Amino acid sequence: MTLSYLKASKLKQWIARSDCPPFLRECKVVFDKAFAQRGSSDPPASSAFGPIPMGLENLIHGPSVALHARHVVKDLVYSCCSTHVGNSLIMFYLQGNRSIPPSPGFIQEIVVYSNHDIIYVVKYQVLAGPGLNDPFAEYPHFPAELYCNLLSPKSEIVCPDWVLSHYA
Repeated sequence: MTLSYLKASKLKQWIARSDCPPFLRECKVVFDKAFAQRGSSDPPASSAFGPIPMGLENLIHGPSVALHARHVVKDLVYSCCSTHVGNSLIMFYLQGNRSIPPSPGFIQEIVVYSNHDIIYVVKYQVLAGPGLNDPFAEYPHFPAELYCNLLSPKSEIVCPDWVLSHYA
């Protein structure tokens, strides 16, 4: 069941890409008509923009930003951890590098710039230490890994395009 979910998620993401073959784009039109879209996040009002919050000055540059509680991307809701923990758990490609496996992370903040560009401030989860009994090791076709509940001390900037999916 998990593999089917992951394959469907990857197909949905691939169909939305600009380099998707034309015949699959036609399938996307049919999918969009068949399955109602919830729309995307509305841009914040100009009064929502303010100075960069303390603690984010080293990561975020610009005169002013707005913080969002959630962001909708292609019918998927991503939230900062203070809004909804489950929707803040993401698998993402470090620095957008798709040649390495995605990493699990925790969205701390959703930042909107005045030009409406959006980024996530993410802390990634630390791999479980060696010597721990990994209950998933005996199931090679079940794509699960064991991580500890500790978060990295350093925050990362993640573009929404670098996000693969949610995780549990």
